[in-house]
Amino acid sequence: MNNPMNNIVATGFPKGAQSGTPTLDKGKDGYRPGTVPPAKSAAPSRLTRKRLLALEAELSDLDWQILGTICQCRAILGKQIRRLYFTDRTSKNANTTAANRRLKALSDLGLIAAVNRKVDCRSRGYVSYIYYLTEAGEHILQIHRHKPEVRKRNIEPSVATLAHTVSVAECYVLAVETCRGEDMKLTEIQLEPNCWRPYQGSYKNRILKPDLAIVTEKQDWMSHEEAWYELRWFIEVDLNTEDIQTIIGKCRRYYEYYKSDIEQRLHDDVFPLVAWIVKTEARKHSLIRHIRETFPQYPRIFAVILPDEFTGMLRDELDMEGCLCPV
Repeated sequence: MNNPMNNIVATGFPKGAQSGTPTLDKGKDGYRPGTVPPAKSAAPSRLTRKRLLALEAELSDLDWQILGTICQCRAILGKQIRRLYFTDRTSKNANTTAANRRLKALSDLGLIAAVNRKVDCRSRGYVSYIYYLTEAGEHILQIHRHKPEVRKRNIEPSVATLAHTVSVAECYVLAVETCRGEDMKLTEIQLEPNCWRPYQGSYKNRILKPDLAIVTEKQDWMSHEEAWYELRWFIEVDLNTEDIQTIIGKCRRYYEYYKSDIEQRLHDDVFPLVAWIVKTEARKHSLIRHIRETFPQYPRIFAVILPDEFTGMLRDELDMEGCLCPV
């Protein structure tokens, strides 16, 4: 399976990594909630509140779903939007045409825009745009959701941040696609910052920051007593940009959170499996080895998998014995 998590390449983006002291409202990938890169748009850069109120009445339910998803993901590929919301046409080309038409309409209204460079996913030469909400898009969602109307300052993310964000969005899309079958239900999916978990560790208030939290239910055809069983995950996407010891430090924070017993008290003594998604077999074996050597006597709450194994893990059909760690 050709997967953007596995081989995404960003080309030609402006430089501009985040700097400064992290704050509680700043994600670990360098975004502040609601921040986006600048890009050209055919629509005016500012839309008045009166115009936004008029537009609110004109937008369809599908438009609101698309805007909400882009807001959740912060940045998402056009073809990922197509896979989420345009699947009922007679062909893939028809779905792509419908998705592009809808995205262009929202862009012409000034509610979304594309990053002013492209992302090459190396999928038969396919090049896709990354879409994000404009300031007007953020504002109209605030109006529609009856949230405080706060103007958000745009901060340009780095190339690595965009690649990571699109890869997390791919996990989101794959989870939705996987649970479209009759034997699976996607009961909960949270992106940052909704998936963050506050806890107290080493006598300090801390926040655990997964990339994604997923809860599914799967039908057990062999069981006559309990037809459905629940599965929980914290997802971490690793694009081989972090040092192994940085990842081990994150694993320590997961164990701190595990020992806090917060998650277990909420969910019948169940702690989610923490799945690290890595790009290569070499990275997978290296991370498994480091986790096993660092935490030999700890509970087995980690799994390290490749992108192509993600769907099998969600479906509970992947042989996890070689992926779980520590031993």
